[in-house]
Amino acid sequence: MRYNNLDFTGISPEKIRLINSIIQESQSVSQDNLVPFFLNASAKAKANGITFTERETDIIVNALKNNMTPAQANKIDTVRRLSKILASNNPMP
Repeated sequence: MRYNNLDFTGISPEKIRLINSIIQESQSVSQDNLVPFFLNASAKAKANGITFTERETDIIVNALKNNMTPAQANKIDTVRRLSKILASNNPMP
């Protein structure tokens, strides 16, 4: 499934397939499990050597938010802000 309203310009075909897969799989995940689903999908990608840019993560998160309650959307935004803070305090070598 391809989401025509998402801007995939400049993203590799491999990542587009993965992003589409994550978004499609999220459709069968209960609202209560969307945040853990996102965190798990990100961890699996990273374990396979795939990292997402901030823009790519925004595409995924914004698509997932369509199925989230406002409280869940706030929770995922908080997790993202915390991870950015941690990343800026602990730059990778």
